[in-house]
Amino acid sequence: MKTNNSVMTLLVTSCLWLALVLGCSYLKKGSNVKEGPKSTSSSGGTAAGSKDYFPLSAGDMWKYRSTTADGKQSEFSIKVLNEEKENGNTLYLVETVSTFQPIHDWYSKPSGWVLMHREEYVKAGNKAEYSPTKRFLKNPLTSGDSWQWKGTGMMGLEIDESNDVSGPETVSVPAGKFEAMKVTTKVVQGGAPVTKTYWYAPGVGLVKSMTDTGSVKSTTELLEYNAQ
Repeated sequence: MKTNNSVMTLLVTSCLWLALVLGCSYLKKGSNVKEGPKSTSSSGGTAAGSKDYFPLSAGDMWKYRSTTADGKQSEFSIKVLNEEKENGNTLYLVETVSTFQPIHDWYSKPSGWVLMHREEYVKAGNKAEYSPTKRFLKNPLTSGDSWQWKGTGMMGLEIDESNDVSGPETVSVPAGKFEAMKVTTKVVQGGAPVTKTYWYAPGVGLVKSMTDTGSVKSTTELLEYNAQ
């Protein structure tokens, strides 16, 4: 399908922006170091008693603030809309809402992994299947872990990712203070290199991220979240 240059630029930019977000679960604001609750099989993908770094439950919602290097700020929210069955697997539909446009992502949680299947830019009507299914995150996270993924995403753009885990580290954000595992991701997408750093807390999900495209740098922090 032919697409004009302005649409291409918009989609590539939004793909990079989307990489700032993504995380999950329940927390009250506070200054003490937080460790998430033990996960259960109902959260999907991890055995009872293990630490879940990407919990997903329908109705859960998180709010973040992103700040660019020149001080510009924007806020967005992430909500788990529902669970869907597809080919015998449970997929979690997650919506990101910002001033840009709603973005839908579908995840699954087989044992030891969080997988990202597809995404949709709702207003533009653009959809993409990750091929092969994207290995988004190991779960639980252990210092020294690493993994790679190479495939295609929106508009068939080639993506090559490598991920390395370290930590834990103490991370302070507006939502509180957490003991979090650090994931450093090196990405080449459509020929453009990007370095992304994520901090995930057990039972909470993403609490902080940093993105460096060379020309653009930004930091995203968890403001608050809640779950049923």
